[in-house]
Amino acid sequence: MADQDQQILDSNEFAEKEKIVRGKKRTSAVWNHYDLITKTDGAWAVCKYCKHEMRAHGHVGTTNARRHTEKCDAYVKFVQTNPASNVVYDHDTYVRMFAESIIYHGYPLSMVEHINTIDLHRYLNPNVKDISRYTITKYVMGEHESRICLTCDGWTACTSRAYFALTAHFIDNDWKLNAFVLNFRRFPPPHDGESIFQFVKSLLNEWVIEKRKDVHSSSPLPLDGKYFHIRCAAHILNLIVQKGLQMIDASVKKLREVVRFIDSSDARLSAFDKAILDCGDRTSFRGKLVLDVTTRWNSTYNMIRRALDAKEAIDLFILRERELKMIFDEEWETIGNICDFLEPFYDITELFSGTQYPTSNSYLACVINIEKLLYDSHKDPSNAVRRMAKPTWEKFDKYWSEHSLILSFGLLLDPRYKMACLNDLYSSLYVPVAVEGKAKNSQAHMVMQHSVSDSGPSNLNRPFKAKKILKNFNPHSCSSRTAKSDVDSYLNLPFVVDYDGFDILEYWKAQSVSYPTLALMARDILAIPITSVASESAFSAGGRILNKLRSSLLPKNVEILVTTRSWLFGFEPEENDEEVLSVAREATTDDVAN
Repeated sequence: MADQDQQILDSNEFAEKEKIVRGKKRTSAVWNHYDLITKTDGAWAVCKYCKHEMRAHGHVGTTNARRHTEKCDAYVKFVQTNPASNVVYDHDTYVRMFAESIIYHGYPLSMVEHINTIDLHRYLNPNVKDISRYTITKYVMGEHESRICLTCDGWTACTSRAYFALTAHFIDNDWKLNAFVLNFRRFPPPHDGESIFQFVKSLLNEWVIEKRKDVHSSSPLPLDGKYFHIRCAAHILNLIVQKGLQMIDASVKKLREVVRFIDSSDARLSAFDKAILDCGDRTSFRGKLVLDVTTRWNSTYNMIRRALDAKEAIDLFILRERELKMIFDEEWETIGNICDFLEPFYDITELFSGTQYPTSNSYLACVINIEKLLYDSHKDPSNAVRRMAKPTWEKFDKYWSEHSLILSFGLLLDPRYKMACLNDLYSSLYVPVAVEGKAKNSQAHMVMQHSVSDSGPSNLNRPFKAKKILKNFNPHSCSSRTAKSDVDSYLNLPFVVDYDGFDILEYWKAQSVSYPTLALMARDILAIPITSVASESAFSAGGRILNKLRSSLLPKNVEILVTTRSWLFGFEPEENDEEVLSVAREATTDDVAN
């Protein structure tokens, strides 16, 4: 056969380019046993075993190829000596099973290009065709279409080395909220914004995520407009309240000194326990007081709350200990007012910090209620609260003067509240004013301005519990809408009665048949975490693994151990931590040996 008359094509090129005949693909598995050659008179197929040639042009080919394979002695001998090759190879099935294996075990998508993996699969079946990581990525994203939300944060270990955690959040096809640490990586200096951006981008490239443009991030990163950026809500709350605590009243400082005095020795703790017993029925307080850390406002709130429960016992203890200054009733009242002021921030921070349930549907209601709380606090009878409210409001206005549009949809997609609740929330804060728009049609738009009405407290006054932020919302008072679309139809559905244990993901899983488009939107929006708590949980695991006793662990082993714990046990405290720590102990021994 002359070289100028033919060109033997690579098997992969044959699969991708030369299976098209009359606009149709050669889908029969029998073609896996042939190489395609081209001659001047058309396409020919060459048996891989006996080198027999036959025409493969036009409508001729598949039947002849099947008949030859059945009677080919070389092929029969090959099958007898290679039992695994007798299995009919189907490329689509191979891609699907490979993708499912990668997803189930959490392997990197680039695994399909690992040389040893390719050699192993070719040994098991010589007909296996190579897959690129872009092909497997396209398949995985097509079969498991879901937007990815990212949180990231930095941490300095006890070894003074900086680490960076990148965590992915998504809702799977079973409507379960998932969060996995993608990377827990040593992060060398500098730690400026541009360096963080390039570092995160390199991590995304490792997971072939960078090419997708629907990734949400809860870290302040300038990601070239490809990502929707949301700052950590818990961090913003901390900045807001910590600013207000700079104006803390002297009565709280006096209480702090009392708690520090009681906690300074066993003898004083015993004396305080005796004071509790001597109070009898006047107090139900049991346990011990907690001393706050001045840089952590939530610890100050916990100190005040427990002290208020033990008020009678503290007063009796002060009377018996002449070294302490008495806390007068007016000061106790001020302390109580400050506790009421801090309580909503504490409850909302706990609500925002959940990792086992969606939080984006709570964002707007909580932010508006905080805004209402701060606005009302300017008129609070307590001087201490008014002093704290001013700097707190300034910090709030810096970060939350504008509400996140995409997170606002989370409230609309909550069947307990929907659009009517949004109107109710805004009506408590703002009054509508018609203004002339600058648009081409110059239509009247609604702008919101702070109400200066002093007609009395609104229905959203503090104090309130985070679980009952919308307890005053009455869905039965809301008018219905004319159903014109799926959105209108959903909004016209009866409100779901709020109850403990309500699962919004289960609700949308049930509604995905009736409202498939809205369900996809709900899956995207409800997967957005509004805090970076998940990444901080990775640091907690890192702190248990990397401590002064295991400070010789190499950064690469720290990453392996932390990410392994995340994928195996999630972010909640686990008794199985000891299982991971045992691996850490072995890794430490190996590191020292190396």
